[in-house]
Amino acid sequence: MKKVIKEFIDDLKSENFAGAHEVMEKRWKEYKKTSHPKMKLLKGFINGATAFELVKRRNQDGAGRLWSVYEKYLPLLDESCEEHELFKRADEILQELKKERLS
Repeated sequence: MKKVIKEFIDDLKSENFAGAHEVMEKRWKEYKKTSHPKMKLLKGFINGATAFELVKRRNQDGAGRLWSVYEKYLPLLDESCEEHELFKRADEILQELKKERLS
């Protein structure tokens, strides 16, 4: 999982939001089959990245809706999460992007 989150972070930093979505979605699909506890957290991060892909495509309304889904699942990121620090870093990047680009 660490490798996936690191790749997700790298994609966010390079503004490859569709790529970030894809890398996280692959893992989410695996977790979805087993009802893994991280399934919804991953879904949130997928929506967070996709919100900024929509910003790039000038779809602010859609971006705002997806950002709301991200925020809905963000409370699932707690310190007991094994990859907490990496997820937290991804959240910091997404939050900074929100300040800059999502009104």
